Amino acid sequence: MDKSQITLRVTTGEKQMLQRRAKKYGLTMNGLVRFWINSEPNSPRAFRKISCDACKGTGKTDGVYICKKCHEAGFVYYEI
Repeated sequence: MDKSQITLRVTTGEKQMLQRRAKKYGLTMNGLVRFWINSEPNSPRAFRKISCDACKGTGKTDGVYICKKCHEAGFVYYEI
């Protein structure tokens, strides 16, 4: 499975909630986030996908170069 870097913007309260929930399920915080990201799109647990504005969701700049902002994913995760 290929792994791509994601950016997640959370408040201090949201970070604490994620840490508590991860501990409850015996996961690391990264493991919990990856589980939610890979869950069904209609799931209330999933993160909302937001298209990358640097490459306009294509994953590449100028059609050739890998986008450095989203690391070729074409989207970034911002909201829980």
